[in-house]
Amino acid sequence: MVIGWLGLSTARATLIDDFRAANQLYDAGKFAEAAAAYEKIEPKTAYVYYNLGNTWFRQDKLGLAVLNYERARKLAPRDPDILANLKFARQRLGVDEVNTPPHALKRFLRSVIGSRTSTEWSRYELAALWLSVLAAGVWIYLPKMRTGLLVMVVAGFASFAVSTFALSYQAINDHTAPAAIVVVTAAEARFAPMPDSTIHFRLVEGTEVAVREDRGQWLFVERADGQQGWVKSETIGRVGRS
Repeated sequence: MVIGWLGLSTARATLIDDFRAANQLYDAGKFAEAAAAYEKIEPKTAYVYYNLGNTWFRQDKLGLAVLNYERARKLAPRDPDILANLKFARQRLGVDEVNTPPHALKRFLRSVIGSRTSTEWSRYELAALWLSVLAAGVWIYLPKMRTGLLVMVVAGFASFAVSTFALSYQAINDHTAPAAIVVVTAAEARFAPMPDSTIHFRLVEGTEVAVREDRGQWLFVERADGQQGWVKSETIGRVGRS
């Protein structure tokens, strides 16, 4: 056990040292070197992704900046600095409108469910389940309090249902349609996964898409407005890294 804790302590110290070294490169204005240093840090935290996004922003590679801000937001969805920089980068690229789903329900689900991490939704789900079970158990033995306890049981199961739905929604989306960001100036979405296929539409840098199918060099993606097409895999970066 002592050896295990020593290993964890050493790994944490190394991570902190690497993070500080990357920060020093950034403060010195060596943004390319800082980006390379942040990329080497594993595992990456929200703050590593956030700082990595800042290095790409400083190099005027805004698609890569948006990608890493999105990765940071996935780990810390309510952090004000991450949200502010992500919004600013999107505004610079002018992709707010194209990244907004046209349907109000989808916008609502993305906003509410995306405001919590999967870990947080799992905790809410477990807490709601235990609250419901506890209230139901007390309800059996305390008849005089049944009205109030019944409300707690119903509220608990409602919270459990909402948390389970949110967790399932995130898991299904991450598996069947993982989010990705266009990281080149312009990506050509074609009707078929072939370089000589007709261009269906173009995706500007910073556009968010959902990956519907992966064929290695080609990806079948869907824009927020439902437009679909095949793009070269090197033109986009996935928010959830495998």
